Amino acid sequence: MRAPRLPLATTPASSGRVSPATETWTPAGPVAVHLDGNGHRNGADPPETHTHRILLLVSTLALFAPALIAWVSIVQLPGLGALAACGFAVAVALAVTAVICKGDRALARLDWAVLLAALAILVTWAATQLYYNPAYGTDEAAFVQAAAQKTLHGHNPYRADLLPSLTQFRVPIQFATYKLNGAIASHLAYPSLSFLIVIPAVLLTHGVQAVIAENVLFLGIEMILMFLFLPRTYRALSVVVVVGIPFLFDYTLGGGIITLWVPFMLVVAYRWSDIGSKGRLGAGGWTRAICLGLAASIGQLPWFIAPFLLLGLLHLRARELGRQRAAAVVGRFLGLAFTTTLLINAPFIVWAPRAWFRDVLSPLLQHAVPLGQGLIDLTMFFHVGGGNLAYYNYAALACLVALLAAYSAYFDRLWRTAFMLPSVAFLFSTRSLSGYVVLLVGIWIVSVLAPGRGPSERRRAPMLYGAISRLTVRGVFERPRTSAIVLALSVAAGLACIVLALTTAPPLTIHIKSVQTNGQFQSIWRIKALVANRSNAEVRPHFATDTSGYLTTFWNVVDGPATLKARQSAVYTLVAPNVGSMPGVTQSLVLQAFTTSPDTVSSSGHFTPEPFRTYISPSYVDEVLPLGRRVTLRVELQSPYGGSIHRGGVPIALGQVIYGQNALIVGEASINGAPQGQTPVVARTDERGIATFHIRQNWVQGGNPLYFEAWVDPPQGFPYGYSEVVSVQWRSHS
Repeated sequence: MRAPRLPLATTPASSGRVSPATETWTPAGPVAVHLDGNGHRNGADPPETHTHRILLLVSTLALFAPALIAWVSIVQLPGLGALAACGFAVAVALAVTAVICKGDRALARLDWAVLLAALAILVTWAATQLYYNPAYGTDEAAFVQAAAQKTLHGHNPYRADLLPSLTQFRVPIQFATYKLNGAIASHLAYPSLSFLIVIPAVLLTHGVQAVIAENVLFLGIEMILMFLFLPRTYRALSVVVVVGIPFLFDYTLGGGIITLWVPFMLVVAYRWSDIGSKGRLGAGGWTRAICLGLAASIGQLPWFIAPFLLLGLLHLRARELGRQRAAAVVGRFLGLAFTTTLLINAPFIVWAPRAWFRDVLSPLLQHAVPLGQGLIDLTMFFHVGGGNLAYYNYAALACLVALLAAYSAYFDRLWRTAFMLPSVAFLFSTRSLSGYVVLLVGIWIVSVLAPGRGPSERRRAPMLYGAISRLTVRGVFERPRTSAIVLALSVAAGLACIVLALTTAPPLTIHIKSVQTNGQFQSIWRIKALVANRSNAEVRPHFATDTSGYLTTFWNVVDGPATLKARQSAVYTLVAPNVGSMPGVTQSLVLQAFTTSPDTVSSSGHFTPEPFRTYISPSYVDEVLPLGRRVTLRVELQSPYGGSIHRGGVPIALGQVIYGQNALIVGEASINGAPQGQTPVVARTDERGIATFHIRQNWVQGGNPLYFEAWVDPPQGFPYGYSEVVSVQWRSHS
């Protein structure tokens, strides 16, 4: 039965006015809801104010994590720790204020307070992280700083071998850029502004963390520009993006130089659709063109964004100026951007033209090993395809063309995505790094929320399948037939390349026969593998291991043929080239072999050195025991996720040692009645998967505690499943 409607009522307000009321239905029946003079519920925010308040609250919450991370430095760096603690308290206060303050003006003032707090916490966070980990996280940061230092000393960085800078700046060896032929990239791979812009930081810091300091500065500038460019309601997103997305900060602190050109592209993205309006560039157009040239002088990714930007401008200006005048104004914009890039790089081009072109184009031509989070993962980690990696890059190129065609054909719907679509193409390439997406989030937001005046969406744009199915229909809904044809052909070419990439079998099969570990160092230093060449051509394989998505340095072949002939099999003995390339015995690993001409990758199955681990109980013996008192340690088998494994008869070894101040000292305790000092002592697990060890110490060894560690000690193969270390200290009765 429908509830009866109540008549409108009026309620006196404090100002003497009356507010209308409307009814709403509740389980108890209809009730009157009073509205203010603007038609909003009494006490409720208007929609924009409500959105502003929510985003402001979220931005204050985004400050919690970096402030608490920075707080851990309070012992080593009391000043920074205190600042972080204050920052956390300020963030809490700002969160409360965001909820209780009234009015748009108060929220706008609070925006500025949150921005200042975020800048302070960003600096504190960065200083803390650099103190605990001063090493550079990428080879690009090391190469850029080395190039800046070479330039300061009058040397051409494009002619220099920059490989020593990896050691100088302590770059983890797995973060170097490896090539399919087994070599390591050793030359600068970026245009000249990438290192010229770092020279002031090198001079100010005397070369200490110069690239990282510059990155943090530019990340702060990115947050400020986003704040200024975004509509007032959405300003708080600048803090959420820069401080609240950990990957953005991690890439910046690791040395990713994309951070250096993002602020320039933010200027380009802000109201980008107004460029060339009324047939002239004006100050805004000149500024954006110069910033585009500056960004393109730091990295290559702006080169791929520029075609979408220019195509969008052509569409917009042609509607108001006509095609000829639109082409002229966009040509002036492009010419100014190109001239800016050329002027910055001209000295180095003249100095060594071949070296400059070789290095700057190397990301496209150097045949680096596959890496990233795109389609290539199907080959690298799921062993689908791998017989010709070039097909992935062909697919990426076809995707880029398809996106340009789609952007042109469906401009009225896609015009806001000019700065987003280029990143999609990289998901199909062999180097589909997440940084190509994550670090551009700020640009995306500004280009979408503050794009300027766009086209009027007069009609609903058809979906892709609609365009393909209507290729024969006149005008494809009045859109140019050429764009639709290019779109269809490029999509077909891309799909064909993807199919070939995923179905072309790799040339090699790899089977890991055995590994050799280095005991308590808990890593693998030698691998013996059976490798069979299934192809009809001889190959020269280069081997590396992968445990976390990042390849190690290529391993040295100490036994096995350098060239494997067609249909030939051989056993290879490989040794790790350095400590950083040794997989831990706790990690599942894949052995991969790379070849060139064609570029291929072949993978072994997953090899798990450690099916389970051990856990000592109790983990802590906090009291000092009198000599002669027995302590019992129980070692339990556990799965990698910590679940108990009930398996009897597994041999468990317990070792003892004293970590002296200057050397290792043999422990002299008796374990399970064995002679004093015997180590390790082996016991077998019971039906619950627990091995028991009774330990007694009868004399003090210099007052040092004894350290005990357990592991699985199979009769054949290698030890694994190392436990945590438990310390026990005895004292004399006197």
